[in-house]
Amino acid sequence: MKATVDPLWKKYYECKTDELRQRLMVKYLGLVHYVVNKLFKSIPQNIERNDLVNIGVLGLSEALDRYNPYFGIKFETYAIPRIKGAIIDELRKQDWMPRSLRSKSNLIKKAIDELEQTTRGEVSDQEVANYLGISEKEYLTWQSQLNRTNVVSLDKPNPNYDDHNLYEAIEDPAGENPMENMENEEMKALLVKIIKQLPEKARMAITLYYYERLTFKEIGKILNVSESRISQIHSETIERMRKMLTKELYV
Repeated sequence: MKATVDPLWKKYYECKTDELRQRLMVKYLGLVHYVVNKLFKSIPQNIERNDLVNIGVLGLSEALDRYNPYFGIKFETYAIPRIKGAIIDELRKQDWMPRSLRSKSNLIKKAIDELEQTTRGEVSDQEVANYLGISEKEYLTWQSQLNRTNVVSLDKPNPNYDDHNLYEAIEDPAGENPMENMENEEMKALLVKIIKQLPEKARMAITLYYYERLTFKEIGKILNVSESRISQIHSETIERMRKMLTKELYV
């Protein structure tokens, strides 16, 4: 039996007209501002807030297209992670390192280059820190900050790949492999069969986590249990599925 849904969603799910879609976009636009205001309090100086909002609107639009109102999940719960994800994905495509970190990156690069020319070999973290006039602990903090914001270009030649760009080093996901495709389809069908045999709460938790990509905390709210309980259900269910899969494959 289908869950009771908002009349507007019912109409849109049955007939996705531009007029209904626009009404839903207006209704839920506040979710985009919520994500930008709450989750992106420290916006890099070179990023305009309006740019984040525009990107978030694209995430909201995608959520509208994929949402099933009869699944039993509030749209807000479904959409917020997707809006956030759209913004983060776009920021990762840009070089959005704050000026302070850019300065640290340039200082470290200059220090390493000059030290390597002097020693004619690799230099330690302590040597770089001494050159910069800071403690090794502070230098490692700089490195940690830079690692979290590092963006790699797939277009630029990479010395680790004989100066080929990373596009050439990454396997083409569109490349056809008939045998692999057949095996994947068989495995998907087997997993669907196994998931259907799970208890309702375990089946719902696995579906929400892997298909809808919700967090344990979000799933806990939907199933009215604690986040730790969802984590426990997840671990127990994965182990149970592993045993069921082994039995299906080898019996």
